[in-house]
Amino acid sequence: MLFISEFLHHPLWVALGLALGAWAAVAPLAALELGRSLENYSLDLGYRLQPATSPPPEILIVGLDLISIQAFGSKWPCPREYHARLIRRLTEAGAAIIVFDLFFGEPTDPAQDENLAQAMRSSGKVVLARLLETAKDPRFFRQIELKPLKILCDAALGLGVSLLTPDSDGVVRRFRLSPAGQETLPEVVVRHLKPKTPLPPGLTGLINYEGLPRTLKTISYHQALDETQPLSRELVEGRIVLVGRVLDDVPFPQAQVDAFLTPLDGSRGDYVSGVEIQGHILHTLLTGTWGRELSLKPRLGLYLGIFLIFALLLVHLSPALGLGLLVTAGLGLFWAALALFNAFGLWIFPVLGELGLILVLSGHLMGLHFLELSEKRRLRRAFVHFVAPEVVEVLLAYPDQLELGGTELEVTVMFADLAGLKDLTAHTSAQDLIQLLSDYFTPMTEIVLAYGGTLDKYMDSSLMAVWGAPLPLSDHARRACQAALALEYFVEETLRERQARGQPYLGLHLSLHSGPVMAGNVGSRERLNYTILGDTVNLASRLVEVNRYYGTRMILTENTRFQAGAGFLLRELDRVQVLGRLQPVTVFELLWLAPGENAPLWQTVFRAGRLAYLECSWSKAARHFEEVLRLRPGDGPATLFLNRCRDFLLNPPPPEWQGVTVLETKTFW
Repeated sequence: MLFISEFLHHPLWVALGLALGAWAAVAPLAALELGRSLENYSLDLGYRLQPATSPPPEILIVGLDLISIQAFGSKWPCPREYHARLIRRLTEAGAAIIVFDLFFGEPTDPAQDENLAQAMRSSGKVVLARLLETAKDPRFFRQIELKPLKILCDAALGLGVSLLTPDSDGVVRRFRLSPAGQETLPEVVVRHLKPKTPLPPGLTGLINYEGLPRTLKTISYHQALDETQPLSRELVEGRIVLVGRVLDDVPFPQAQVDAFLTPLDGSRGDYVSGVEIQGHILHTLLTGTWGRELSLKPRLGLYLGIFLIFALLLVHLSPALGLGLLVTAGLGLFWAALALFNAFGLWIFPVLGELGLILVLSGHLMGLHFLELSEKRRLRRAFVHFVAPEVVEVLLAYPDQLELGGTELEVTVMFADLAGLKDLTAHTSAQDLIQLLSDYFTPMTEIVLAYGGTLDKYMDSSLMAVWGAPLPLSDHARRACQAALALEYFVEETLRERQARGQPYLGLHLSLHSGPVMAGNVGSRERLNYTILGDTVNLASRLVEVNRYYGTRMILTENTRFQAGAGFLLRELDRVQVLGRLQPVTVFELLWLAPGENAPLWQTVFRAGRLAYLECSWSKAARHFEEVLRLRPGDGPATLFLNRCRDFLLNPPPPEWQGVTVLETKTFW
C-alpha cells in the first residue's frame, strides 16, 4: 500500500493527472457554443491587433443614404427608374460588374419594372440578390427561397443569396457559402470574374476585414445619378460596384435589419451596413485570404500537450513561482495565437488553452492544500475521539480553552429551518423522515463549514451555526451571508431534483443576527460541548419564524448588514418587535450577491413604497407596492405591505405610530 501511494505521488503521474483533469474540463467547452463565445472575444482582439492595411481597391459601394432618399422625395422603396439610370451610368463608366444588395421581390409600376429590366439586359453585368427565409415553426426546419420578379431574374447576369451569418453576440466574423445549395452574392461575382478561383474548404472561413469599418470606397447613390456632372471613369472603371443601404441615419425601417457589428468595432456598438461586409467577403474570396480555424480534434490535442508540459514544470515549483509560470505561459500562448493569425490567418483558440492552464494550477494548489490538510488530520486524530471535531482547531491552538467556562466574542448566529417538515410527518414514516433530514443536513453542514462556520447543534428541523467562534473572525458577518446564499442555492437545486423524481422536498427559512455572545465549553471535563449563549442567540432564533410572516426566505438584522459590508443585494423590510424583546429591530431580506451591480427596478420601487408607508401616505405607498407586484409577481413583502396600506386607509394607526410591527407570537402559521 505504501508503494502504491508513493507511486501515485510521483511528479510524472501527478502532472499527468493534472493535465488530464484540465483537459477533461476544457474539452466539452471546446465543442459547445459557450466555448465559441469565449474564444470570439479573443478573436476580436486578434483582428484589432492586425497591422493596418488599405481598403480593397477593386470594390466600390454606391450607398443609399439620407441625401439619396431625400432626393427621391423620401420614398421607400426607391423608384426603380432611378436604378435603371444608375445601371446605365455605371455601365457607361466601365464597371466590371454591378451587384444590387437590394431585394426586388414586389412589382411596382410595370413601366418602371420593364425599364429596369431593359437597363439590366443592355448592361449584361447586373447581379441581383435573392433571399433565404427560415420558417418559424418549432416542429420543423424549412428554408424558403425568395426570388426577385421574373422579368428582372431573366434580365440579370446572375442571382445570389444575400446572406450574413452573425455569431450569437451579433458580430459577423465568418462567412458561409452555398446555403441550401444556393450561391451567395460573392460566389456569383467570383464565378463570373474569376471562375477558377478556389473556394475555402467547408465553404466557410473567417472574413479578412481590410481596414476599419466604413473605409471601403463609397459614393452616394444621389451623387452617382447627378446628371450635371459625368460619372468619373477613373472611379468606376474595372471595379465591382455594390449597391445597397448604408447607415447614415437613413429613415426607412429596413436599415436596422441590414446593420451589423464587426470584430474591429463590435465592442463599441459601431454598426456597419451589410453591403460593406459583403464587399469584404467578396475581396476575401477574390484574394483567397480567408482565415482558418484549427479544427476540434487537432485543437484538443494541442491543449493536452500544452497542459502536460505546463504541469510537468509546475509540480517542481513553489506556488508563487507556479503563478509566475502561469502568467508567462498564458501570455506566450496568446502571443503565439496572434502571430499565427497575422502570419498565416490561422486561429488556434487560445482562451480555452489559458483556461486549462488556470485549471492545472488550481488543481495543483488544491492538491497541495489537501496534502496539508491530510497531515493535519493525522496529527489531530488522537484528539478527535475526546472532543467534538469542530473544537479540535481551538484546542490545538489554545490549550487553555479546555477549561470549563467561556469568553465574550462578537459573532454572527444563523438559524436555518427546513420548512414543510411538519406537513410530511403525518404521512411519512420515521425512518423516511430521518433519511430526508440527513439528505438535507449533511450538505448544509458541509456548506456551513466550507464558509468558516461552526455547527452548534441540530434542533428538530433546524440547524444553528455560528461565525466568529470558537476562533474570532473579522469577516464573520460576510461569511455568514455567503453561506446563507449557498444554502439557499442548495435547497433550490435539491427541490428541483426531488420534484423531478417525485420525492418529498423541503424549503428554507433562515435568519442571521450579529452581536456579542458568551462562547465556551459546557459539560464535564470528560466530555465537552462547545456552544454559545446570549441575547444575540435568542433574537436570531425568533427571527427565523419572521420569514413566514413576510413571505421571505432569508432575513438578517441591521447589525449583520452593517458588518457584512458591500457586495450583497438586500431589501429593508420592516422594524419589528419580536416576542420577549422591548426594543424593535430593523430586518432586511438577503437576496443575492451583487458585486457592483445596481439595484433592480422592483427594489427601488419597493424602497419608495416603504418611505411613503412610513410617511403614512397610504395611497401613494399602495401604488408603489402594486407596481412591485407587477414587476415581481407574487412578492411576499409587497403583498403584505399592500394589504396593510389598504387596511390603514380604512383604519389609520394611532398618531403615536412609528412604523414598528409587533409580532406577539413566535409562530405565524
